[in-house]
Amino acid sequence: MKEQQKPLKEPFGLAGEVRGFGNYDLVRRIDVGGMGEVYLARQRTAFGREVAVKIIRSDLAYDTVARKRFLREAEVSAHLKHEHILPLFEFGEEQGRLFLVTPYIQGGTLAQRLQRGPLSYGEIHQLFTALVQAVAYIHKRGVIHRDLKPSNILLDTADDSDQVYVRLIDFGIASMLGSLASPPLTENGREIGTIEYMAPERANGISAPSNDIYSLGVILFQMLTGKLPSEARGARIAAPMIEVLKRSMAPDPGDRFASADELLQEFERAYLALNVSPEELPASLSRQETAPRPVPRAQQSEPDTKVSEPPKQARVKAVPTMPPLPKKRNVQEQIVLPREEIILPPPRGGLFDDHDAPTSSVAPDDLKAMLSNRRGMNSQPPKRRKRSLLPLLSILTVILVLVVVALSFFTFQAAQSATVTITPQVRPLNKVVTLTARTGIQNPDLASASIPLSTLTKTKTTTKTGPATGRPFLCFIKCPKVVSSEDVDNLVLQAKQELEEQLKQEMTTDLQNRGAVMVGEPSFISKDGSYEPELGKKSETVSVTLTLQGTANYYSNREAQNLAQKMLEKEAGDGFQLMPTYTKVGQPVVKNSTDSTITLAVPVAGVAKYRLTPEKLKNIQEHIKGMKVQEARTYITKQAGVDPTNVVVKVSFGEMVPAEIEQIKIGTAEPTNIPQVQLPKA
Repeated sequence: MKEQQKPLKEPFGLAGEVRGFGNYDLVRRIDVGGMGEVYLARQRTAFGREVAVKIIRSDLAYDTVARKRFLREAEVSAHLKHEHILPLFEFGEEQGRLFLVTPYIQGGTLAQRLQRGPLSYGEIHQLFTALVQAVAYIHKRGVIHRDLKPSNILLDTADDSDQVYVRLIDFGIASMLGSLASPPLTENGREIGTIEYMAPERANGISAPSNDIYSLGVILFQMLTGKLPSEARGARIAAPMIEVLKRSMAPDPGDRFASADELLQEFERAYLALNVSPEELPASLSRQETAPRPVPRAQQSEPDTKVSEPPKQARVKAVPTMPPLPKKRNVQEQIVLPREEIILPPPRGGLFDDHDAPTSSVAPDDLKAMLSNRRGMNSQPPKRRKRSLLPLLSILTVILVLVVVALSFFTFQAAQSATVTITPQVRPLNKVVTLTARTGIQNPDLASASIPLSTLTKTKTTTKTGPATGRPFLCFIKCPKVVSSEDVDNLVLQAKQELEEQLKQEMTTDLQNRGAVMVGEPSFISKDGSYEPELGKKSETVSVTLTLQGTANYYSNREAQNLAQKMLEKEAGDGFQLMPTYTKVGQPVVKNSTDSTITLAVPVAGVAKYRLTPEKLKNIQEHIKGMKVQEARTYITKQAGVDPTNVVVKVSFGEMVPAEIEQIKIGTAEPTNIPQVQLPKA
């Protein structure tokens, strides 16, 4: 999601160098967005495979709203598994920065492809079909993307063919069906999105699948013309596609396709009706090929459109409708209609000329003004109502009045709706966890609160040379120098001291790089030693070679902190889980130690939130249907994990909750009364 942002300097010191970031080596930065920076990286534990790492910007690392939106993107992506949706490899926090990891796609975005002009019919069919399938998939799982646009559609080219795969990305402002928009994820009184792709109802804060249907219509328009609807001057579009665009971008959500599956079916019908080759471009349709099919005089009525005659006439009053396609048992029997085309009116002057417009925050009043200025495919002059040639019979009038009264009563009952918003409980937690680091285990064990106590061994060899100071036995005048035992002992002592300092320094550095802590002081033993020449030999110098081995016990600081966090979450209680943003873990402190065990104290604190699952929300819906509003509110406040001070039950009218579960919209809100988190003293 590209949001408006100021340019940032290259972080992490990346200027042609590779920098480590947790389990990844960052190679170069490939994109910067409003929330994060995207890097090409290599994953160390996956044999150096190339991945894309998105890291929250340093200036937003501690911004609560940015962190929640970043977490929302990762949480939604983690539960989606579809061939046309970019999967999530990993999500976590490193060096105080949230990050998420996805496959690295080299093919660019649909926005970059559209800069070269409209797509061929074959490309449109291949890419748009895959995109709508991905949107249909997320809708069935209760997710509304809300920011569909070409820059959020990656194009992945297969290595062994010309096949191009769609990869839908960026769920940063996605919402869930059945849940209200979460206020902390947007600015007060403002909508977040990309104006040219935002459905009109977004101005009223409505989040529904119809938002994405509208955006798909705009994207299809761009594929056909290479431009946005507000930029289309004299664009020619085949008539079968016109009906798809009109229903997708209808101002009233009720006039749009009911689902992405329905949109896909109509698109397939329109594509079959075109009768074109896959390589043909929409703009290449000739006037003769696309002339409208003559309509018999008996079927003609007052015309509601002007078909382009000379090239200079580039405006029409309305869009011609596509005749309904007869249903057939198979594709071969499908009737092929002549390919009509129309000339779209030029824009009135759009507010955004870039089809790769940024995601932005817009006030509702400004958004309504922007949307009201759009001129699209859906504006039609009102059709003149034909006068009835026969007077209505009085008996039919009476029957009609009775039917209207009965239908009004039932419609009144069906129009009632209720909105329920529940805030889950939160619990502050803090304690000092006692762990044991011991030998004999390979991995951390939650049941015994133990982590491995490991041993690091290093060996080093050095050679020292010094003067020989001995003299031969019974020689008193002008005696030659010979090697003495004192000469050898002195050199051995010097070599040992030097090796101990070097080994200790190397072992300390090695453990720091591993995120480990040395316990006590290392021990040293001599593994091998020699000297020359031999004792008593005549020589001016003597050389000593010594090999020393150092051994130290250590424990992993990261393993201790991770185990302490899991132990705290275990104490939170059934149904509660730690909120990552508010979890803090201190440094382990050694309390006592022996040769085989070490006792550690780890301070840890956080906030646990009750998880209201879809099953629990459905159960609440079943119980409160048909209740009075106050009774429903009382019932909900008594449920486990519900904050009794933050339960809202609203009905469209009256004092009763609807009796049908489909008329009750229930969702959760993020807690606002988050207690302060403070680490205890170890």
